[in-house]
Amino acid sequence: MKFCFLCGKKTEKLINGYCEECYNKKFHLIKVPKEIIIVKCSKCDRIKEKNKWKDIEIDEFLKNKIEILGKNVEIKIEKNDILKIYAKGFLKDSKKIKEEIHEVKFKIEYEICPLCSKKYRNYYEAIIQIRGNITSDDINSIDDIVLMKKGFYRIEKVKGGYDLFISNKYLAEKIANFLRKKYKTEIKRSYKLVTSKEGKDIYKNIILVRISD
Repeated sequence: MKFCFLCGKKTEKLINGYCEECYNKKFHLIKVPKEIIIVKCSKCDRIKEKNKWKDIEIDEFLKNKIEILGKNVEIKIEKNDILKIYAKGFLKDSKKIKEEIHEVKFKIEYEICPLCSKKYRNYYEAIIQIRGNITSDDINSIDDIVLMKKGFYRIEKVKGGYDLFISNKYLAEKIANFLRKKYKTEIKRSYKLVTSKEGKDIYKNIILVRISD
């Protein structure tokens, strides 16, 4: 016969020196921080996690802050001024189901993410000058490319085609490549010096895509 060194209960089975009841009282299924602050973009609702802006829901962000210590643990979250986190499952080496509630200080702070900051001050790194005819389906495909790469662009109808003002150079190359694969094209690249930063020249890429009839 063994004795629990916390309550002194006689038992045939101890878990790390505790009877199963004391073991379940002393140890937790999950570990949570004392306070959780969510930084959310006020424009696009993306959430900042580990210095990266992500398209994730608040519940997913909160679950990423919870460390699971037990097994087969189910989590339920209630969001108010105080966050309540309900956990249900088993501690390691225990067959007795355990339930616990954790209360966490919780608040949301708002910033503007770098992408939205650029978007709303009309920032762009590249211009695609499309000369020739493209279809509305092509515009929809360009929309899809921009959306998939989480960028943005502005389109202007000009004489002989369109000018596309693109948020970043990589995205501009993807769009130019899409047009090159679909049409017989002549592509020319040039660069426009716009500023210098810390001794380094900053250029805008200009890509002329001339589509043959």
